[in-house]
Amino acid sequence: MKSFLKIFTTAFICFVILFSGSFFAFNVYMKDSQAYVPVDRDEDEHFSEDTDIKDDLLRAVAKSKRVNFVLLGLEGPRSDTMMFVSFDPEKKGLDMISIPRDTYYPRVGYEGVGKKKINAVYGDHGATGVKEVVGDILWDIPIDYYVTVSYKGAEAIVNSIGGVPVTIPSPGMYYRDDYDKPPLVINFPPGPRVLNGADAIKFLRYRKPTPGSGGHDRHGDLGRIKAQQEFMKSALDKAMSLGNIPGLVSSSFSNVKTDMPLQDAMRHASSAIGLNMSNITMRTLPGEDRYQGGLSYFFHSAKETRELLLEIYDAEVEEVGDIQADGN
Repeated sequence: MKSFLKIFTTAFICFVILFSGSFFAFNVYMKDSQAYVPVDRDEDEHFSEDTDIKDDLLRAVAKSKRVNFVLLGLEGPRSDTMMFVSFDPEKKGLDMISIPRDTYYPRVGYEGVGKKKINAVYGDHGATGVKEVVGDILWDIPIDYYVTVSYKGAEAIVNSIGGVPVTIPSPGMYYRDDYDKPPLVINFPPGPRVLNGADAIKFLRYRKPTPGSGGHDRHGDLGRIKAQQEFMKSALDKAMSLGNIPGLVSSSFSNVKTDMPLQDAMRHASSAIGLNMSNITMRTLPGEDRYQGGLSYFFHSAKETRELLLEIYDAEVEEVGDIQADGN
C-alpha cells in the first residue's frame, strides 16, 4: 500500500508540474508581441476639466466583482476598433463602450500627424499601454486584461460560429480600393444575409461608398461604430445560441492575443453561462467630433463619461452640491 501511494503521489506531482508548465507556456505564447512602452500623457486643457470628483465611482468599483478588459481589432500597427468591455458575473451582465479611433489623447514626445489619436497608442506602447490609456480616460477604472484580434483572427472566429446574420441597409454597400493588397471589393446588395468570415471583415471595415456608386454612407467613424455594435450583438446572440460558451472561448484562443490566462478565461466563460441578450448593453464614449490644428478628432466628455460609468456600476451618488452638477 505504501508503495502504491508513493508511486501515485510521484505520478500526480509530475502531472501537476507538466500541466502547470503547459499553462505557463500557453500564457506566454498568448501575450501580444508589440513591445510595451510606458505612456506619459500630455496634460493639456482638455484633460484638466471635469476630473476632480471620483469618490462615488471608486467606491462602487471597490465593491464590484466586475471583470474589465479592452478589446482591440488591429489593422497593422494601429487599432481599428477599440472597446471597453465590463462583465458582471453576479448579475450576468455585459456592458460595452466603443471608443472612437479618433479620440483625442495627446502624449509627451509624440507630435507627428495622427499621433494625438488614440488608435496610434497601440503601435507606440503595445496592448498594455492601451490598457493604461483606456483606464485613464475612464476615470481610472481598472482594466484587468487586453484582448487583441487581427482581421484574420476575426474571420476565423466568425467562421467558427457558422457566420453572423445581418441586414445590409438600403441602397446596399459598394466600395472598391484597387490600391489595397489584395484589392478590396465590397459589393453587398440590400437585405438580410449571413456573413461568413471574409465578408464580415468587409462589413466591419466599410465606411463610405465609392463615389458615384450610390451606396450606403456610414457618415464617419461613429456610424461605423454603430454598425460594429449591431454586428457584435448578432454575433453574441449566435454564439450563445450554440450553448457552449466555454468551448467557444477555448477554440477562439488560437485567434487572439491576450494577457488573460487560459484558466481565467475558462472561469469567466463558465460564469457567463446564463447570460442573455437582455443583459447586454452597448454604448459609445460620450463626446463630439471637431477640428483642432487642421485635423478631425473626437473629444470625449469626462463628465458624461463618469455619469455613464456610474450607471454601469450602479453606484450610489452622494449629493455634493454644485460641484456634482458642473464637474468643476
